[in-house]
Amino acid sequence: MNQTQAIPYRQSFLRQQAQEAWNYFRKTGYPSSRDENWRFSNPTPWLLKSASLVAEKEEFIPEEFSAYIIPDTIPILILNDTISIPSELPEGIQIMDMEKADSEHLMHFPLGSIADFHTSSFSAENMAFFQNGILINISENTVLEKPLQLIHSIKRNKDSRIYPRVYVNVRANSQIEILQTEAGDDDHHHFINSVAEVIVYENAQLKWTLIQERNIKTGQINSFNIELKQNAVAIYNTFEFGGGFIRRDIHAFLQSTGGDFEINSLFVPRAKQHMDIFSRVHHESASCSSRQLVKGVMGGSSRGVFRGIAHVYNEANKTDARQTNHNLLLSPKARMNSIPQLEIYANDVKCSHGSTTGQIDEEAVFYLRSRGISRMEAMELMVKGFANEVVDKVENNKLKTYIQKVLAEKMEEMIS
Repeated sequence: MNQTQAIPYRQSFLRQQAQEAWNYFRKTGYPSSRDENWRFSNPTPWLLKSASLVAEKEEFIPEEFSAYIIPDTIPILILNDTISIPSELPEGIQIMDMEKADSEHLMHFPLGSIADFHTSSFSAENMAFFQNGILINISENTVLEKPLQLIHSIKRNKDSRIYPRVYVNVRANSQIEILQTEAGDDDHHHFINSVAEVIVYENAQLKWTLIQERNIKTGQINSFNIELKQNAVAIYNTFEFGGGFIRRDIHAFLQSTGGDFEINSLFVPRAKQHMDIFSRVHHESASCSSRQLVKGVMGGSSRGVFRGIAHVYNEANKTDARQTNHNLLLSPKARMNSIPQLEIYANDVKCSHGSTTGQIDEEAVFYLRSRGISRMEAMELMVKGFANEVVDKVENNKLKTYIQKVLAEKMEEMIS
């Protein structure tokens, strides 16, 4: 295992957790392609071990975020590690940055209870090094009319290492939508190791849509960890457009009956981009359901990976778990590795998985061209139809329009 240079762990707050995580990370080091879950993805060239850790506060210019703000949202702006929270928030929602919460003795959130750093060296590294983060608490019986939008922009004048952290509580009988934008607004190399922890309590509902547009020189490891209580419902949509190396880990724990979790993911690498979607859904309780729909559109010499696991525990009868992965290769040099898996230890379940990878149907292209449509337009129509199965899962029309715009720009680059 590879290990980073000795960098002092965080000492400003949560020092004991930081030290324990650092000790664990020093023992385990980074994974490599010799580890089964990283067999097709090698993060080593992207770790930037000699780059500086972002720790200083940044001068904030909110207008620089205007291109990413979706209308009719509540924007929370993050520039590197500096956080800007609106001074006025709707009733029933509390948002704090972790550094301030600790200084005011309000740090009552069990960080690390969902993303256990003993299960991942990258989660341990994040716990040791993150300098600040966001705490979001949605009170019981709260229905937010506007979505929250977390916009995280990386913009520096040098290479860097950054460790974002988010913790969200969605209390019982509440409903919330969160939009997350990951942007890259410079031309430097960055290594980003990001962790999110979410608890969705009884009868609560969460919709979370993420759009990733990091710069092409960025390597990012992201870990999204979510617990669902009784009759909780959560939808997690991801759209991957940017970055040079992207690893998106999704860990869901369905802990009580009636939990329902859905993953919809579209990744669109071109040139030499590498994108890896890893999901593990833990069906720990009976009568829960999960659906995973992951699609890739790949051009150039890009690489894609999907490893999806539905783990059904002994007690989890009446589980309904489905996985679907379809991939479209627009270039003979593009490569895809798909490994859908079911781990079933209960008897009374409905579980399925399927995967396909192929190229554009030339007969369909010929048919469209015979109707007076150019080859490029025909391919654009077919790719759009392929991708729309995921795009249409987004119910927020303003966000959907933004995603369609970014996707169209990416398709023009890939097909031209």
